[in-house]
Amino acid sequence: MYKNVLLMRNGCEGCSMETCFGVLLAESRNARVTAVYVTGDFTWRELRHIYGLDELKWPGTAKVGKAAIASAEGRKVSLAEEALESTGKMCAKRGVPCETVRLSGKSPLRAALKLAEERRCDVIVTSAHPQGAIDILSRAKEGRNNGQVRIPVLIHHAV
Repeated sequence: MYKNVLLMRNGCEGCSMETCFGVLLAESRNARVTAVYVTGDFTWRELRHIYGLDELKWPGTAKVGKAAIASAEGRKVSLAEEALESTGKMCAKRGVPCETVRLSGKSPLRAALKLAEERRCDVIVTSAHPQGAIDILSRAKEGRNNGQVRIPVLIHHAV
């Protein structure tokens, strides 16, 4: 049934299992894994935390703010590479073929959907806490109403 499982690593940080559910699913179906991590744009809350409220008011702190954003972007890329590397190791340990992809985009879900269609994935697997799952489902439902979602999204509850 499933030949190519897209594993959305953005939602899997809370997964406490040794091997991610998506890798186990792919192993049980003799499928391959396409692991994706989307380093999205910063949210307003993240920018506020990086700059601080007062720093936005003073022109002399622009260099400090830019350096803080560059550092934060570097941490996001590092986190993405670490997550994709661990997925590759999980797949290798289980004998599952794996391709890792890091993308940059505004919406992790939208970027994952686009990649899933390009790579002809059969299912998108992610892990999320209850609120995150509700957010993903509501966005997927909005996309389905607009005719954008053609691939099932399986959300594994992260503990």
